[in-house]
Amino acid sequence: MRTTVYFVTNRAAGPAGADPGEAFGPKMVELEARALSCGAAFVTNTSPDPATLEQRRVDEIVGVEPDIFSAEMQADILGSGKNLLFFVHGFANSFSDAICRAAFNREWFAASGVAAADCTIIAFTWPSPGRVLDENDVIPGAASVLLTLLGFAIHHELHSPFANRYLDDQSNARSSGRDLARTFDRLAPLADAARAQGRKVFLLAHSMGHIALQGAFAAWSTSGQSPGIRFDEAVLAAADADDAFANRAPPWLAAMPILARRTSLYHSNADQILMVSEAVNGKRRLGETGPPDRDDAAAFPQDRFCFVDCARVQDRVGEKEIDFTHQYYRRIPEVRDDIAASFSGEPLRSRVLRKG
Repeated sequence: MRTTVYFVTNRAAGPAGADPGEAFGPKMVELEARALSCGAAFVTNTSPDPATLEQRRVDEIVGVEPDIFSAEMQADILGSGKNLLFFVHGFANSFSDAICRAAFNREWFAASGVAAADCTIIAFTWPSPGRVLDENDVIPGAASVLLTLLGFAIHHELHSPFANRYLDDQSNARSSGRDLARTFDRLAPLADAARAQGRKVFLLAHSMGHIALQGAFAAWSTSGQSPGIRFDEAVLAAADADDAFANRAPPWLAAMPILARRTSLYHSNADQILMVSEAVNGKRRLGETGPPDRDDAAAFPQDRFCFVDCARVQDRVGEKEIDFTHQYYRRIPEVRDDIAASFSGEPLRSRVLRKG
């Protein structure tokens, strides 16, 4: 199967003649010449089977233009007849990783059988080298990583390659907030045109992508503007962002109704990656149990927000597979089908997901 992924990126272009998967690299475009790159990527060997994710490859990049999709590409997007799904990836995703993950997500949600979840996908990919660590050193055991982080907590010295790479990505995600806001604003007419055709527009953010989303809200606040786009549904999965500010929900989360008509936050206290992130950041992560005031109906009205506990659908995994507990939105059919149901417009309600 060959899947089309439309993309927007603030990554610097790779070297001339590079493989399509390296068309954009791990560094951000220089501020003085800051322009977004918009185009389409074709991904081969796609299927909705999570076990085959690593088999995908970016086969071709076409139609790259600065700041906005070409008129022809916008016509292609609108001509698909499908709902639109905007995807913002998380930590340790190279350009190729981000595009292949977006292609997988398109097929994964379409495989739910819910018509509304069969979408045209648009990915925003921010700069990340795409590696947790070097080959053969990728989290050799959760215990060793946690011991390193415990040493940091005691001695206030950070010697973990994992934590250093993580913090570099976190900085890049935060710095990408303005570009994500600009992406949403510039694509608002495209989203409005799709909605005028009777289609819906969805947002899916995963993991550290929420740091970029938080940065987008900061950019709108600084400029005194509101988002130019309005999503019908926003799905926030395994959010690797602080869970609170002054013992309340972070302001950007409380402000989600200005960006999306409805917001569903998927969380799990069995997410071992977020446990490590909490150790690195010294703060509980939003994707572990949601914000501390999640039961406040005034702050989170039921027709605008819901919180979905995914801990009970998590499978036990080995130390080298702790990332599986962070990827439940794309690994566990019960979570996928629940997200697809939200895309179809089912009434919001906070809930606990269970196997079967």
